[in-house]
Amino acid sequence: MTSRAVNVAVVGTGVIGAGWATHFLARGFAVTATDPGQDAESRLRNWIDESWPVVERLGLADGASRDKLAFTTDVGAAVHNADFIQESAPERLDVQHALIASIESAARADTIIASSSSGLAISDVQAGAKHPERIVLGHPFNPSHIMPLVEVGGGRLTSPENIATAMAFYSSTGKKPSALYSAGRLCGGRRRGNLLRPWPALGTVGSVSQPSCFWRIRWHHTCAAASGCGPARVDP
Repeated sequence: MTSRAVNVAVVGTGVIGAGWATHFLARGFAVTATDPGQDAESRLRNWIDESWPVVERLGLADGASRDKLAFTTDVGAAVHNADFIQESAPERLDVQHALIASIESAARADTIIASSSSGLAISDVQAGAKHPERIVLGHPFNPSHIMPLVEVGGGRLTSPENIATAMAFYSSTGKKPSALYSAGRLCGGRRRGNLLRPWPALGTVGSVSQPSCFWRIRWHHTCAAASGCGPARVDP
């Protein structure tokens, strides 16, 4: 990965992927998005247009422009020149493994692949990959174009250097990355359920300390209220 990423590939343009695309565009990056869905490009562009006033209010980086968005249905073409790859595809291992294979057939060997997954272990996602060391977790709090928090971690084969690089990259885009020290339960993915569980239940999985998880949840809901999208609308 270059010292200053310029081209970001967004793989999968559902709600999470569209939010990522909006965020990266708002921070001045060139974004190439890919999704095989019917009318995916028009849906993405409409989503970004509707969301742009929000990121304008939050503040645009120099060079930010919706004109920096490119779209292709060809995964290889999307990731070929990418400095960073944010994957937000369906959370099924068969889909993930086929997608990782397609990405690795075209992307540079040192380009980080960050998964937005909240339900799959990165160790399972990276199984069978040619370069599993560059596959990391980059799980956003939703809406991903507004909420600053990103949970970052890895699997058994992820290199610590790539986790650190992903943390630094997210920070450079204005996000607030929070490290998971093992591949366990996320605070952000099943937040409402976690709030109903005793705090010791979170501490036993070994992924995050109880105070850290409480801090993330509290910050998320504070930011949600401040941005005008209350907790009832985030991360369903």
